[in-house]
Amino acid sequence: MKIQVKKTGDEKYQVVLEDQATDMSLEDMERLHHVLTDILRPETAHEKRSRHQAFLSSLRTADDTGIQTLLRSATHDDILVLLHSSEEDQDLQNRLYGNMTENSLKMYLEDLLFQFREGVPDYRFDEAMTRLIKTAEALAKDGKLRFS
Repeated sequence: MKIQVKKTGDEKYQVVLEDQATDMSLEDMERLHHVLTDILRPETAHEKRSRHQAFLSSLRTADDTGIQTLLRSATHDDILVLLHSSEEDQDLQNRLYGNMTENSLKMYLEDLLFQFREGVPDYRFDEAMTRLIKTAEALAKDGKLRFS
């Protein structure tokens, strides 16, 4: 089977399977990549989920100064994903919200209501968690984030 992928513009792609062309956005391509990875490499998907859960668990034991540094270091969208992920874990959610200024808390709560009414797409969750874990690891290495 002939398969081609061409970049046709800024964050726009064309996927050709045999003679059938489909235009896709970067978001569509990321979603396709995530679905294919889950199908072709289920062990990788399981490993990622385990790593994400371990990271979320470790944040419960992080020092307040480190959490504040992580919240300042990560992107707004990644923090939104982190906050959304903590909705099922009241202790973690309290730790995260307790380390925000009143203005930040208001902004994030409003954005959570607006952006994730239908949940976080799996590929966005994976990407955000990967970036957050890398940021947390770098902060821990520099001694700016400590776990008890």
